[in-house]
Amino acid sequence: MGGYLQTYGAGDERRHRIIKWIVLGCIAALIIVWILYLIFHNYSEKQTVNRFLAQVNAHKYQQAYTDWGCSEAKPCRNYDYQRFLEDWGPDKKITSPWQIASIDGCKTFVTVNVKAGGAELQSLGVQRGTDTIMYAPAPECQEPQWHWKAFFHRIFGGGKVG
Repeated sequence: MGGYLQTYGAGDERRHRIIKWIVLGCIAALIIVWILYLIFHNYSEKQTVNRFLAQVNAHKYQQAYTDWGCSEAKPCRNYDYQRFLEDWGPDKKITSPWQIASIDGCKTFVTVNVKAGGAELQSLGVQRGTDTIMYAPAPECQEPQWHWKAFFHRIFGGGKVG
């Protein structure tokens, strides 16, 4: 006689458990996708600047100038090869290799700040889609945006972001 009510509610309990796992799985998937987006959103632009800096650090200025989107045969209108060498060439007295200091993504381009010992911070812009390098108008993106890295650093890092 007791067998009739023993399984009462077991289906509802199982259904609630399945729904709970589906909801938690969807939330976890959204968080993972969001984190991957934040990590890889500016990936190709960062690789472009890394390649450019590797060429400058290896004193391969012709290739670096080509990565800038110019060449000696077809120099950029306002940035000829001689001026490029003044900014990045061997006459620049640096004490350590060029490296990326920070990255800030805008809608149409990515601002990449680079530094080297003995030189002032340079703000480069990399055009999205074409990966063309140029000088950025400012060290940070001027568009209104949410600064995730600074937000989490203030919460978990306990201080001002440099």
